[in-house]
Amino acid sequence: MADPKLTFGDKLAIARLEIRGARRAIANIQEQPDIDRGIERIKERARKREERANRKK
Repeated sequence: MADPKLTFGDKLAIARLEIRGARRAIANIQEQPDIDRGIERIKERARKREERANRKK
């Protein structure tokens, strides 16, 4: 499945999570499932938004 089109706000939210993950990696925290879930949640929200837009057409 193709990645959904992300808005600028979505991209900022993902960047914020990535920075949090980088800080944790520097602190030697290797397991970060919450970061992965957060990114997936943002992408899922974008997919749903795209589906709603396509249904209205």
